[in-house]
Amino acid sequence: MKILFLNDDYPEEGGSSVAGVVRTLDHGLTEAGHEVYVIATHRKEKHPSIIRRGHIVSIPASYRQSLRHYHCLRIPAVSKMLDGEIAKIRPDVIHAHNDKVFITLHDVMSFNFGRLATDRFLKTEGQDVRTSWIDHLKQAQLQWNPLRNVIIRNIMNANVKEVFAVSAALKRALDAHGIPRVSVVPNGIDAASWVVSPETVDAFKTKHDLHGKKVILFGGRLSRDKGSTPLLQALQAIRGSVPNVALLVIGNNDRWEGLLREAGAENFRDCIRCPGWMTMEEMKAAYGSADVVTTPSLCLDTFNLMNIEAMALGKPVVGTVFGGTPEIVVNGVTGFICNPLKTEEYANHLLTLLKNDTLAEKMGRAGRERVEKLFTMERQAQKYLNLYGR
Repeated sequence: MKILFLNDDYPEEGGSSVAGVVRTLDHGLTEAGHEVYVIATHRKEKHPSIIRRGHIVSIPASYRQSLRHYHCLRIPAVSKMLDGEIAKIRPDVIHAHNDKVFITLHDVMSFNFGRLATDRFLKTEGQDVRTSWIDHLKQAQLQWNPLRNVIIRNIMNANVKEVFAVSAALKRALDAHGIPRVSVVPNGIDAASWVVSPETVDAFKTKHDLHGKKVILFGGRLSRDKGSTPLLQALQAIRGSVPNVALLVIGNNDRWEGLLREAGAENFRDCIRCPGWMTMEEMKAAYGSADVVTTPSLCLDTFNLMNIEAMALGKPVVGTVFGGTPEIVVNGVTGFICNPLKTEEYANHLLTLLKNDTLAEKMGRAGRERVEKLFTMERQAQKYLNLYGR
């Protein structure tokens, strides 16, 4: 089968978590004997013309950020180039990430104007996923496009055979907002490649002064919605019982500094390491150095790849009740699920794993087994292939 993937970006390494998912699918379907192509985009200011790299094509695109909720619907010049590339490839299936067309949605942007974190969503622990035009106006402010969501739904109804959501939590929100024909296909990873040597972990700990520390790992596209404030509040409580605790933060350092100031936690710097973004191999070493990984998002975090990456390397996860994390982390088996806004409960779960190595190792092993059973690249690719032919 000739399969074409569409995604915003497709760097050789790194990039967004969605780019990582597409890369995993690319490799998995190629190994299964299919002919795979990828069309991505890059900023026109960086390179004015189409970039070709083997089976990957990158189209130049440029738009004003303030008009993104209009330009996301159609940019004529980009559409013309895309049509030309599709005509050359003549794929059997077009699978768009972010005509027999399938689309995988990794976030809530098909019906919302940013992360879904309304008061009603938080107060109901993620059960009330409805949004209104007032919510959209508050979120987008002057960038609000009142016709955007209607146009997106109409385009999907007319052109998309099936929509894939990466979690049941996202499917429930899509259903509530009229997005049609949604099936759930969880993300997967190449579990066999998620290993790290003791020597690599030891070198990482030396580099970041983590020897003799009890390490909590946190990361991603850092923001309040990712749960930075409750994490820092929990850290304050933990320090009294575990004085050698260290918080390892993966992400943009400038953003993290702003979140520290916002939470009034600048005096915590002595127990925090924020080395910035990392390569995949460095990330594996970071997971290997951690005693516990936490994903305390305060929004509809649809999947969060850190959950399965941590579990693949045998680490327990203390995750959020919001979004798709409870579908991945089994409470009391591979870690703990809680509402991070309940700071005492959240801190106690972290403390339990920091102080009980036997339990942490047991949960870590269970997590690895769960990834191997449910969240592999091969399982994800096969589920897509089954749905393509339906």
